[in-house]
Parts: sequence; structure tokens; C-alpha cells
Amino acid sequence: MTDILLFISDSEGWLYVLLGAAGLIYARLAVLRFLEARRALFGLERDRAAARLRQALGMLAITLAGALVTFVLTTFVVPSLPGSLRGTPAPTISLLTTPGPETPTIPADFVSATALPLDELDPGGCLNPQATILFPVSGASLSGAIEIIGTADIPNFGFYKIEYRSRGGEDDWQAILAGGQTRLDESLGVWDTSLVGAAGEYLLRLVVADTAGNAPQPCVVPVRITPSS
Repeated sequence: MTDILLFISDSEGWLYVLLGAAGLIYARLAVLRFLEARRALFGLERDRAAARLRQALGMLAITLAGALVTFVLTTFVVPSLPGSLRGTPAPTISLLTTPGPETPTIPADFVSATALPLDELDPGGCLNPQATILFPVSGASLSGAIEIIGTADIPNFGFYKIEYRSRGGEDDWQAILAGGQTRLDESLGVWDTSLVGAAGEYLLRLVVADTAGNAPQPCVVPVRITPSS
């Protein structure tokens, strides 16, 4: 059943084209049969014309019903399917630390958010109560392994990932860990800051995506990594 629903969702455009073409054909045919029935003079001729009219109207009704069913399935049923059943392409991400067994794969077509200029660091993403980092707080000094606390619980939740990059450079975001279950004011994972390699100013980022790969504005927190004692 799931395969049929996914096929309908993937072929939605073509189904509408085919059903639309069929609807036009049967609508035209119904008009012709109606005119034929009105022109009929004899009883047998009228009966045959009426039967053809009913047949054309029946096929038109089936076509319209097919379009309605396709709309309901693709709009309401398929989006409610779990992401694991929808077959989203998902290569495994490379992590610096090894997360638990719930670590998901991240869709290949999910684009990481654009790095923010230092003078335009927008804390607005952290104001979203459904996708935010509660600890560490902005400006915190970190060393060794720290537990990241926060919330990842957006509608149609798919996965979350936590990344970091140097605050003073132009390097890319580096993956720390990922999770495939919602979190509500609890541990998102552990970050071993000793693996970063150098003390200094860094940006810590939480990205939460839904099953379609869409994500609200990431929560970005500036932190300072100090050498472990």
C-alpha cells in the first residue's frame, strides 16, 4: 500500500494531466450524446442515445473521482507517512564523534544554511522554542566533553544535526553529531571539544529539519573553547 501511495505522489503531475485529458474527452462526449438524445425521434433510438449518455457521464464521474482521490492522497495522506517510509535519499554524514544508534542519515539534497558574517550574527534562530540550544549559552567557555542541551521538535520532524566552525575564519561547518528522535529541553548529544584541535572562538549551530529536508533558521551560539586542564 505504501508503495502505491509513493508512486501516486511521485507521478502526481502526470496523473493530473492524464485525468484532465480524459475529463475533457468524456465531457465533450457527454455533450454530443446529450444532443444526440435530443435529436432522436424514435423510442429505440432515444433509448440507445440515453444509454450512451449515461455511459459518458459515468466515465466523466470516474475521472473526476480519480482526480479528487489523487488530490486527497498527495495532499493529506502521503505527507503524514513517516519519513523512513517515504524513501528520502540519505547518505550517511561524517561525524567527529560517534553518536548513539539513533543517528540518522541526512538527505543529499539538504543544503546547509549559509554561514553568517561575524558582524551580522543573528541570534533570532535560537528564539524558536522548537529548535534551539539551551546549553551552552552564548559566550560560554568550554573544555573537554560537554553535553549539549536543547530542543528539536518541529512539525513533521525528520532529524537534527549539530555543527561548529571557527568564528574568525571562512572554514565550512563541521558535523559534530546528529539525531533522529525529537528532543524537548534535554540532551542533544555530547561534544568532545578536545577534538577541535585548537582553542579559540567558535560558532556552535543546531539545524533541525523536517521529513522533506526543510529547516527553520538555525540556532547559532558563539562559544569559546579553552584547553583542557
